[in-house]
Amino acid sequence: MNSIERMDAAINLKPVDRVPNAPFYEAPICTYFGSTFRAALLEDQAMADAHMAALDEFKFDWVMIGMGLIGGIIPEALGCKVSFPEDVFPVIEETTIQSMEDVDRIAKSDVFTNSMERFLKGVTILKKELKGEVPIACEYISPFTIATRLRGTNEIMADMYENPELLRALQEALVPLDIEIGRALIDAGVEYIFYGADMECPLLISPSHYREFVHEPTSKVVNELSRLGARVLPHMCGAIVKTGIVDMLLEMDIHGIMPGNLTQETVLDLRELKEKVGDRICIFDNINPNGPLLIGKPEEVAKETLIHLENASGMSGYIFSTSGTTSPVNPRENFEAMNREVLNFQWS
Repeated sequence: MNSIERMDAAINLKPVDRVPNAPFYEAPICTYFGSTFRAALLEDQAMADAHMAALDEFKFDWVMIGMGLIGGIIPEALGCKVSFPEDVFPVIEETTIQSMEDVDRIAKSDVFTNSMERFLKGVTILKKELKGEVPIACEYISPFTIATRLRGTNEIMADMYENPELLRALQEALVPLDIEIGRALIDAGVEYIFYGADMECPLLISPSHYREFVHEPTSKVVNELSRLGARVLPHMCGAIVKTGIVDMLLEMDIHGIMPGNLTQETVLDLRELKEKVGDRICIFDNINPNGPLLIGKPEEVAKETLIHLENASGMSGYIFSTSGTTSPVNPRENFEAMNREVLNFQWS
């Protein structure tokens, strides 16, 4: 199997020749292989070069991009003041939504800035280089999460109680823009959209608030991107099984679920998620990027990785991953230790 075939089989809960290897790897490989961290996140050829070097070294089953897109390019395109340092993620220095009049302005935005076009060109370069053997995945965000970028997280959380009309209007304005950018990603060559949903996760808002404010606009975007041909994978931290969020995720046209952290130190037991979803949908593993992978020794990383793999042994529809973004300062020897265990694991 090549990577496209392996991922396709796992997504469809069919047998695979080995564990599909699809961690959230973008930040460390930008450090390991990038001319600069900023260039590997944002600049077309530099981005493609870093990811192709990483793919050759680590044998991932997808190319995973998008942190610069969701952290800087989209907020800047929608009016935020954003800086792009050389060695860290983009920084939103000023938000752009203060009133309903600002929502009307945002709705008329031309999102295809020079930075956006350059990012899309990077996707096109990668698509050509990969020659149909490895899929491209892009991190993406919901109208609600974009709203937190444009207005501020504290302000959005307060809006649920004090200004719900603004929150609803802002998301309504963002839905077509979110779809427009997603369509451009798909046209450029993105096959998997992993839909980062941590701003609406049960660590931050209640399931009832999720249902009231988030679920409908998110569903509109997810369902349309799926209709356009992408495989959409929501990623969410928190107790998504216990709170019932999983049931709402399954109401959307999704192709897999990517669970995250419960706390900084702990992650959701994958068997708990598997028991809940059964053979309805693919699930991704969730090794903690804040644990031994970041602060431990290679032998500790290897041991933890093996525990995760053995816990999932025999599962249908299983893909190895991390529970969220790996740090740009993740020790390379630790990342290599995790990767070796995945590639060498005897899957049955």
